[in-house]
Amino acid sequence: MNFNKAAVIGAGAMGAGIAQVLSQAGLEVVLKDVQASFVERGLANIKRMYDSRVKKDVLCQSDADRLFASIKTTTGTEGFENVDIVIEAALEKIDVKLAIFSELDKVCPTHTILASNTSALSISEIAQATKRADKVIGLHFFNPAHVMKLVEVIPGVRTSQETVSTLLAFCKSRLGKEPIEVKECPGFLVNRLLFPYLNEALYVLQEGQYSAWEIDEAAVAFGLPIGPLALLDMTGLDICLHVNQFLAREYGARFDTAPSLSELVQNGFLGQKSGAGIYLHPKDTVGAKGERKEINGQLTKLLKQLQEGEALPPAKQPFDVYRVVLPMFNEAMYALQEGVVAPQDVDPAMKNGTGLQRGLLSVAEDNGLTWCFTRLEELRATHGERFRGAWYLSKLIRAGLHDLRDLNGV
Repeated sequence: MNFNKAAVIGAGAMGAGIAQVLSQAGLEVVLKDVQASFVERGLANIKRMYDSRVKKDVLCQSDADRLFASIKTTTGTEGFENVDIVIEAALEKIDVKLAIFSELDKVCPTHTILASNTSALSISEIAQATKRADKVIGLHFFNPAHVMKLVEVIPGVRTSQETVSTLLAFCKSRLGKEPIEVKECPGFLVNRLLFPYLNEALYVLQEGQYSAWEIDEAAVAFGLPIGPLALLDMTGLDICLHVNQFLAREYGARFDTAPSLSELVQNGFLGQKSGAGIYLHPKDTVGAKGERKEINGQLTKLLKQLQEGEALPPAKQPFDVYRVVLPMFNEAMYALQEGVVAPQDVDPAMKNGTGLQRGLLSVAEDNGLTWCFTRLEELRATHGERFRGAWYLSKLIRAGLHDLRDLNGV
């Protein structure tokens, strides 16, 4: 299928980034939102993206102007009568998405592919709002969309293989992204693996033995571009609470939400957007790279309330980064157990979706699958069912595998 024209629903950070990517790939783009002010703000963000590319000599000014001019805006459905693909990046609420897809099904040509940028919601359920379930698919870009390489391509129950193959090729060859096909499941792949890591970092923090700095710096030393607590602040603690609670409802005890996350949100500490979360974020202040941010003073009071009555280990040991990394590794094992993704796609997905500079599965390469399982069991004995190892991990150990490189074709 030849893509000439696209529409993007939602002009927020993600929608604007996706619109920029599509326009730079040579497509005409219609950018839609419910209010003109939202659309204008999104358009201004796209202009800044193009200005940045000119400044970095990625594009010349005339090309940037031409590509930017290929984006039209609307608060209605003007221009949707001849689009080849629509990518929805609206509010992460299922009723909102169902209403949008029902309308799109009526106004778009029959050949149009309808994609959702949802990070967790059911593609199969969204497709039910249309009469073209075979052409409805998840197309999950990562923030910022104009920078991050990964796109998760998620077919629903009725999505055709033709649609899947078309979108994988489109993302790779036309958009210059690194797409992976992911079986539909709550959280898909990267967010599903990332949230046990973020959540466990909060459990460690609220136990009171280690500072936010110690936890974050250990994660960066392991290979993450940013520590889990800093990432929580950047993403928005309210958003993270919403996502983790959703995953807990779907998967159970492995995602039991750290009480400190709820406490922070209830007290209005949402991260960067509110000026304070785990760290303080003074307005119009940009710290030097690697500089320690000041910890939110109110955090100490909140954590002390949570620690009342809790027995802390008597002696402090150096922070073991595997306390937060192994939940991420273990969730990858659960995903492989369910056939959500091919084993060879896990490490590229984490690199392109989170910036992890070493392979997640290298945890087993370095230490062995038996060590991973034994360490998980030790953590389960101390901290509970969040650390229950995937049975797939036991299966591989019984088969005598040291790590996943011993699997055929990996």
